[in-house]
Amino acid sequence: MKKVMSSVLVGAIVLTGAGVTTVPVEAKEKANSDITVQASRTVSETRTYTTSNIPSSITYAKDGWVGILYQSSIEELGLGKYNVTFTGTVVRDPGFE
Repeated sequence: MKKVMSSVLVGAIVLTGAGVTTVPVEAKEKANSDITVQASRTVSETRTYTTSNIPSSITYAKDGWVGILYQSSIEELGLGKYNVTFTGTVVRDPGFE
């Protein structure tokens, strides 16, 4: 995660009878909330099943990418076998190095 820090310099103007005077005021550092940049991409994966008990979704976790893929197509191969393609958007696993 990356934190965004910014410095804020505040000045005060004091009006007096003799004119305008600038009085320095303490500079403060302000921390904004954490900003997370998350990469994402769409992936497809095809798996072969030997029964008609095919899941509607699968968990994807490969090469630092994680997510849930949903059934997008089924191809019957015959003899009780099916090629099932799952598609979805995955994100970069923040714990992967």
